[in-house]
Amino acid sequence: MKKYKKPSKDFYAQFENILKTEITLQKFEILEVAIPQVESFRSAVGVRNERLALIVKWTDENGNFGIGESSCRPDPFFNNEFVNGSILILKDYVFPLLEKKESVKSVLEKCKKMRGWNFTVSAVIDAVLDLIRKRDGNDFYSKYETERTEKVPVGISLGLYKTEEKAVERVGRAISAGFKRVKLKISPKMNVRTLEAIREEFPNLKMGFDANGSFQEVDENIFQKLVNLNPVTIEQPFPPTRVDLGAELKTLIPATNVCLDESITGIGELISAYKCSALDEVNVKPGRVGGQFYTVEILEFCKINSLPAWIGGMFESGIGRTNNLRVASMLPNALAHDLSPSNRYFVSDIVKNPIEMSSEGLIDVPKDFEAEIEDAIVEQFLQQRIVLEK
Repeated sequence: MKKYKKPSKDFYAQFENILKTEITLQKFEILEVAIPQVESFRSAVGVRNERLALIVKWTDENGNFGIGESSCRPDPFFNNEFVNGSILILKDYVFPLLEKKESVKSVLEKCKKMRGWNFTVSAVIDAVLDLIRKRDGNDFYSKYETERTEKVPVGISLGLYKTEEKAVERVGRAISAGFKRVKLKISPKMNVRTLEAIREEFPNLKMGFDANGSFQEVDENIFQKLVNLNPVTIEQPFPPTRVDLGAELKTLIPATNVCLDESITGIGELISAYKCSALDEVNVKPGRVGGQFYTVEILEFCKINSLPAWIGGMFESGIGRTNNLRVASMLPNALAHDLSPSNRYFVSDIVKNPIEMSSEGLIDVPKDFEAEIEDAIVEQFLQQRIVLEK
């Protein structure tokens, strides 16, 4: 078993004061917004043509408010969470637990009761911390003492393509746009020849593969072909609970660079995978691990154990993407993050300042970087609004 270091008491002490911060709850809103995509996206998980965004808005007794976005899909195909289920959890289980007067710590503790609903409760926690940042200028992330960058390198995640020609053409456009790394979705049913054609056309491309847990066993023939294409990583090759297969693959083909995504829902899973040498790097999705506090905990583990990490996305709107970019700024050595600009995904984003990327594949993340809702666009795409009051 591989030895590891745990985050120290001093690390947790950085956040003690902000966890004690008090807030009030007057109104709790749940917004479901269907944001049209620029193009369809196909992966082993399924096909999507719009982002069904789930937004939580927490308003206090003085009219101050914060917003947070749940990254869950409309279906339970990425993990067990899905939009309609999340709405039920928020409305029937989270809200009834909340009091008119809370602290950040008490909200965290109540959200912990929702087992297996990390994407959902992270929206609540993010809304609370957003409120505090706007009200007091007290920013949770700024408490974490670590190196930062104000220019985040961006990668692009591309779906499965039916023809070699379409795949090569789409990768070429991504390279021309300046993306630092191209990640391609893969599945057991794919034609490996498509990936070979991409590598032949772009021999120096920093290319990664993402299976979304679609392989059920270690197929040496297929994985050897993939490794021969020199990918920067093969992400989540096996189902979330089959970390053992990742370790088996690395033993069978040592050159494989395995990145885990769906398998890591908290620091416990990360430690288990690290101990058995089942991963070489981790895709950190803040919502998948339960929000900001648990995200920096994982970043700290990665830092002190020299485990490469980068930030992934779930087609979030500018609300969730802004939060993810602020996390990415705390990983200055990452090759690239799956945090493409708004116009990569959406016809119109729902924030006043959509995310923009430079021609060099970088996104500026200044210290005061925050998302502000564009109410008119939200109303245009709004599917439902649930208003709960204390």
